[in-house]
Amino acid sequence: MPSPPVLAAGTGEGGTHLVGQGPHYLNLAVGSFEAVDDQDNALVGQVEFRFGQKLFYLGPLLGVLANVDGGAIGYAGIYLDLALGNFILSPQTGVGAYEKGSSKDLGGTFEFISGLGLSYQFADHSRLGFRYEHISNANLHDINPGADILLFNYGIAF
Repeated sequence: MPSPPVLAAGTGEGGTHLVGQGPHYLNLAVGSFEAVDDQDNALVGQVEFRFGQKLFYLGPLLGVLANVDGGAIGYAGIYLDLALGNFILSPQTGVGAYEKGSSKDLGGTFEFISGLGLSYQFADHSRLGFRYEHISNANLHDINPGADILLFNYGIAF
């Protein structure tokens, strides 16, 4: 299947453009769960698979995010990559199932996860950067405290 054309807002290698088909990525990340709340702060890790095949520049993703207090969410969603020269801006959104363990009570099992990442893409297409993510139930449960996560990530292209 041929790759869709790149929607270019700039020209040349340093231009700004939406990234169409590309390699798959295995993203490995570590950071802080509830980064802005001293009381519920915990070390967090994340493993995420981003499919390189996209439809209208949107790619599917699957991931798991877990903290040392036993809080974990498995999720599925979509992402978009916007290239700014060698920097990649990646918004994403998805839905998942949350288990609180001894971690923060987010109100229930069904949660939404959204985020924004900025990474530097190397010549081998690997990426190093940081991401902000937010988990919330959009008031579907009795309480909706949400959680803010800051992550440093490394993306392995294949």
